[in-house]
Amino acid sequence: MSDTMHVSGTVQPRAPHQLRLNRSQRSTPRTRPGARVPREFVHRPLVDDILVTSWRRRDDSHFSLTAQWPHDHGYFIPNHGRHHLILTGETIRQAGLLLCHTELGVPVGHHFILGDLVYTTHPEHLAVGSGPTPLTVDVTCSKMRMRAGTMTSGRFEMTIRKGGRIVATGHSNVTVASPAVYRRIRGERLTARRTLGPLPTSVPPRLTGSLSDSDVLLAPTDRPDRWLLRIAPGHAAVVNPANDHVPGMVLLDAAQQAARVLTSPDAFVPYAFGTEFRRYAEHATPCVIEARRVPSALPCTTTVQVTGSQDGEPVFISTLTALAPRP
Repeated sequence: MSDTMHVSGTVQPRAPHQLRLNRSQRSTPRTRPGARVPREFVHRPLVDDILVTSWRRRDDSHFSLTAQWPHDHGYFIPNHGRHHLILTGETIRQAGLLLCHTELGVPVGHHFILGDLVYTTHPEHLAVGSGPTPLTVDVTCSKMRMRAGTMTSGRFEMTIRKGGRIVATGHSNVTVASPAVYRRIRGERLTARRTLGPLPTSVPPRLTGSLSDSDVLLAPTDRPDRWLLRIAPGHAAVVNPANDHVPGMVLLDAAQQAARVLTSPDAFVPYAFGTEFRRYAEHATPCVIEARRVPSALPCTTTVQVTGSQDGEPVFISTLTALAPRP
């Protein structure tokens, strides 16, 4: 999925040569403790949604970052006293974007096409405390392709730790497109925007683990394993006015909501989440979300596969695995 970003605030985009640090700078953290990374570098329009707080280069392919997970976010609410599953994926996404802009020569304004996003968490270390959870993120870059000092594609492998203990591991594969290339890829759909028609009725929020109807991304159909994607207009956590398509993280959240509805919002608490993106999810076309149980590779686990499609073609395929509930 392309990760179109929204430039806002007072931070000015920097020229590509300003984003590449010299050797003397590479071991120095690039923000002061507690400072916020500029919104433009993680493609988040709201400051409260920025999870990554600082970064430093260790060598040409390894980086260390800090992050924090909120304990009281209005949308990513805890599940069974543990941090929301999507926070791990969003941390991986933001860390990769930040390094692309600050260390790998990608100018602000370029577009990111997310090929996949895969991660496994350790639930015993995901407990929510009374304040934000501080984290460290170790990043290894591989399969990097560069052109004129700018990354055009690469793989980011990450290990997220809390207090020295591994909270999650994961990776993403990303391709970068210049504005000119992206215009050719998207064509007329580049200027498409979601039409504000009547919002369909939502699945009951308690079934998806949501606080309110506006947080529910699923509308019921005549089948218990099939839904239509619904997005409340102006939703601060999932709607970015600059996107010409439905953002990939919205699709991930719709997938985990669907898996909960199919199984049980109380019993199904996934710890592993893998998604392959096949094409863009367009605003003007209904997106059908389907979920089904599939055989699990590990004993005492439950696995659900969720597929999103438009016009009969797959947009994404997600696989979520949870520990089977104790009898």
